[in-house]
Amino acid sequence: MRYPIRSARPARTRRSADAGRALAQGALPAPAAAAGTRRLVRKVTAGASLLLTATLVLVPSLPAAAVQVTDELHPEIAMLEPEAQALDPQQLEPHGAESATAFVRDDIVVHEAPPEPVAPPVADGALSPERLAELQAVANSEPRGSSYGGSPAFPRTWSMLETSVVQTPFPDVAQLPVSSGFGYRSGGFHGGTDFPLASGQPIRPIANGVVSEVFYGDNPGGGGYSVFIDHNVDGQFVQSWYGHMLPGSIQVEVGQVVDVTTVIGQLGSSGRSTGPHLHLELKNSDYVSFDPLLWLQTRQMRLEPAY
Repeated sequence: MRYPIRSARPARTRRSADAGRALAQGALPAPAAAAGTRRLVRKVTAGASLLLTATLVLVPSLPAAAVQVTDELHPEIAMLEPEAQALDPQQLEPHGAESATAFVRDDIVVHEAPPEPVAPPVADGALSPERLAELQAVANSEPRGSSYGGSPAFPRTWSMLETSVVQTPFPDVAQLPVSSGFGYRSGGFHGGTDFPLASGQPIRPIANGVVSEVFYGDNPGGGGYSVFIDHNVDGQFVQSWYGHMLPGSIQVEVGQVVDVTTVIGQLGSSGRSTGPHLHLELKNSDYVSFDPLLWLQTRQMRLEPAY
């Protein structure tokens, strides 16, 4: 049996005819339009990528202080973000990296946030020489009470020293390192906070007050050279301890009235200590120790120099 031989030529003729009809009907330009769309997408994508790159370059160029806000964005960054998010990538003219970069740098404006109220500097808590002399005369006239137990050793003087201004013992140090915090640790309960700084660093009181105890290396708790100060913070009794001070550096005495500018001594490593640091401990009216760092933070401690 013979099978007929099929020729491929008529099929090509049919395809050519179909193509001719499609061309006559205007159906073939569509692929060209799709190609143009792909080119447009590539251009817009490239423009958007340049926008993202340029935006990322702006953030590290902001001052370091802008990044040091803990829980919130710096006002300048917070105002920059909506501006950047509002930009339509299709607004970029895809003529090269220079055009895209110029667009971002020239059109995004970082507006200055309205100035916020600034906390008064630490020096606002300082007492005038005349006021210091008046308070010192009162302290000199009253007998000294116990420096333990949760009550002021010089109650009359203490009652005249009420203040709301508190600070760290190192108000001229912007960022304080902490080597050991308040609470339980491997050696037992730690009743204060340890600040490791260079030996000889000046120490100031956390608030105005009156010195209730001084130990010249014989602190029974192992604090070495130490100073206790009684404070009246918003009517509440607070006693601060400054331990492990540098021998020979203590510049105050029992019964002396001090303010936030007084240097009470220098940081050292006396007593039971493994290196230079200040042990800061705080006591309340129940004579119970509480977390110094947490308390200072809730009191909005001031870290900026004021002298």
